[in-house]
Order: sequence, then structure tokens, then C-alpha cells
Amino acid sequence: ALIYFTLPLVLLLLALIPNQSKAQYGLVDTPNDTLSRSVLIHPVIKGEMVSSEHEYKPNLGLGDQLARDFTIGKITEQGIVRRFKSDGLKNEDWYSWRKDVMAPFDGTIKKVNHPASSNKPGVMDREAPTGFILFQHANGTTIVYAHVREIKVKKGQRVKAGDVVAKVGNNATSRTPHIHVGAWKDKTPLQIQVDLYANQRNKENSKSDSK
Repeated sequence: ALIYFTLPLVLLLLALIPNQSKAQYGLVDTPNDTLSRSVLIHPVIKGEMVSSEHEYKPNLGLGDQLARDFTIGKITEQGIVRRFKSDGLKNEDWYSWRKDVMAPFDGTIKKVNHPASSNKPGVMDREAPTGFILFQHANGTTIVYAHVREIKVKKGQRVKAGDVVAKVGNNATSRTPHIHVGAWKDKTPLQIQVDLYANQRNKENSKSDSK
């Protein structure tokens, strides 16, 4: 059967549907509601990224609240996404191991810490120093990349979104090769969104520059 809607009824239905900003707003009505604050970053690792998220826990540091862990995944002939080949017991088995790590946005390197060692997959070393890079945007947003190795930047250096800054590592409180990404601004953790159009836009900009 056909259902006919009058214009007033349609307008009423549209008014009842929350718009995007309202739908994304969190359950707690506070100015620093983390569900309404996010940061858009360049893809972290070159390749087909797979990520997992950290839920909000107030007892965690800013670099861990709402953080995301990025690795590389590949689809097998059986259609299953795997992050490693063989049994994954060697770092070299992991597709993300030593892949290029790219800067999240245009900004400044605020701090760099080089790792002293690498872990075996499945085993943490809580006593070892974490390899990390702190990035700061002009608007005050700070992002940390943790568990990096072969760091190519230094404190005070300016970087552009997509610049290669390190390699994927597996150190300190990491069990497998990956990049841990945390973001915050004004002491409020930010949800992390990845600009999946960045690579295509870079290609288009390169073509424009070459003309």
C-alpha cells in the first residue's frame, strides 16, 4: 500500500530526527564532553591500516584515554584479515613491523624519546623506555605516537602531515608491532578520526604542483 505524507507531517518527522551534531553529542551535558570533540589526522602507517580503540577510563593518562592502536592487515585467500604471517612469534612476521610512520598534521615536534630495545611478540617490557614522538598543532592539539623506532625527527622540528617520521616498532608496554596514538587539547582527550582521503588529495596536489 502507498503511504502519502503531508508537508507538515514530513517537517515534524525531520524535526524529531537528531542532526549530526546532536547525535554525536555525549550523554553528559558538560562543556568538555569528549564525544563532541575530535581530531582529524593523516593516516598513521603506509598500507592497509587496521585499528582498535581504547575506551574512556578517567584513571588513565591523556595519551591513553580514547587512544587508538594502528597496525597493518592483509586479507588471505580465505577472506580473513590477518595482521601477521606464520605464527606471529617474530616481529618480522607482523606486516606493520618497520613500516613508515607518518606525521598526523602540520605541526611541531615537542618531544622525542628513542627506544632502547624491542620486545618479542606477546611479551611486554615495562622497565624499558618507550619510543615516542609528541606532535603539537598551532591550535594547541597534542598527539603522541608511542612504540615507534628509528625516529627521523628531533625536538623543535616542523613537520607536514604525511611526512615520514619513524618506523613501526614494538617496545616497552607493547606486545606486538603497532603505533599507539593518543590526542588531547586543553587537558581534554580527543577522539581520533583518520582522514582517509588524504592520500588521494596528496596525489592531486602533486599533479597541480607539477603543471
